[in-house]
Amino acid sequence: MLNKIRQSFSSLGFKIFLWFWLFALSSIVATRFISAQLAQNSIVLPAHHGDQQKLNRIANRIERKNISADELLQYRGKSPNEAIIIRNIDSGQFTTASSHFVKDLVSYLEKNRFSAITSIQFPKSRITGPKNITLDNEPVELYLAVKGKSRHFNSFIMQLPNWLKLAIPIAVSALLAWLLARTLIKPILAIRRAATDIGNGMLDARIEHANKRKDELGSLATSFNTMADKLSLNLTANQRLLADVSHELRSPMTRLQLAVGLAQQAINKPELQKKHLARCELEVSRLNEMISDVLSLSRLENTFQKINLQTVHLDELLADICQDCQYLADEKHILITMKHFFALKLPGDQNLLSSAFSNVIINAIKYSPKHSEVVISMHRLIHNQQDSIKIIISDSGDGVPQSTIEKLFQPFYRVDEARDRDSGGTGLGLAIAQQAVLAHNGEISAQNKDSAGLSVTITLPISTTAT
Repeated sequence: MLNKIRQSFSSLGFKIFLWFWLFALSSIVATRFISAQLAQNSIVLPAHHGDQQKLNRIANRIERKNISADELLQYRGKSPNEAIIIRNIDSGQFTTASSHFVKDLVSYLEKNRFSAITSIQFPKSRITGPKNITLDNEPVELYLAVKGKSRHFNSFIMQLPNWLKLAIPIAVSALLAWLLARTLIKPILAIRRAATDIGNGMLDARIEHANKRKDELGSLATSFNTMADKLSLNLTANQRLLADVSHELRSPMTRLQLAVGLAQQAINKPELQKKHLARCELEVSRLNEMISDVLSLSRLENTFQKINLQTVHLDELLADICQDCQYLADEKHILITMKHFFALKLPGDQNLLSSAFSNVIINAIKYSPKHSEVVISMHRLIHNQQDSIKIIISDSGDGVPQSTIEKLFQPFYRVDEARDRDSGGTGLGLAIAQQAVLAHNGEISAQNKDSAGLSVTITLPISTTAT
């Protein structure tokens, strides 16, 4: 219990609340002190309508009935809390009833003069005047004094006890400081809860409504969600890749074990043993290729890895790749044709782009029949004022079933297991190409051609900086 109390008092929310509250209290005390020095017990207001009408009626009555000063001082109106104050203009002498509250008001009138009818509000009374008339053949000023509660807000405040006057601003400042502290600390607490959930394995934990705040805390919550998305994506990709690798390694390892066993059994048959050892070498080579591709794919799927941006001459890069791949194509008498090539520069990682194009072109060569053609073409696109380049790589193979096109870029996916095994592929080439293209904020897709073959389209932004 004691530890919880200590944690509460040491929390950021309490510190923010305390500092803002102390600041507010300091402002209140200073303002209160200055106001107390300058404050008055009265408030000058426009003439009270009811009091002004009463003064007019009294003045008319005096003129009609010639009422004397003594008779006038007996006036109580409809309430015993009303009284008349008379000031002789010539002598300045005040005459009034003996009511205590009226005598207190006379001292105020002795120090202040008003040229027009005005109402002066006191904490527990109000006077309205002057009304100039002739009384007992002398010029006088009439004032109407009213005792009682006023509905004016300032008067209500003035009537409060001093301790309550101080308690109200303290309570209001505490409430406002608490609301401010809560507003500031709420997204931080949400981030802490989400971080704790992610640490406990709940990778889908996110901060809700992070985009509703437009301040720095909203930006922090949005950045946290982005980080959590990338972390979840990396962990999911690594888990999926680990599962796929575990599955894919079984086949070559099984074949390697079998080949080793057969080579041991053929120890007295050199030709047969040589055949089995050659198979071992082939399987080891495939394992080495698979491991290399897995490492490349793992690096590309790591969204926290930054790519090395530089200016890439895309036409020259594609020409060099086509020249290198032509050696592989010559084995099947396949011609690599470049169409619509033009000089173009864009920001990118040359090694990643080279890997992406090489994998797609090699894939096209593998699945094209002998004495066929692989065509590579460039097309510039301008859409919504965004400049991009589209590279289309088309082979002359049999294409793929339409239902499998979306799966082509999945790691280890093979349309035909036997055919891919014969070609020596690992099923990672297109997956590596996709990740390299996505790292450049690009897009990659595949579709069957109207004629025989498959076309892979890679679209890259020209002016947009890659991530």
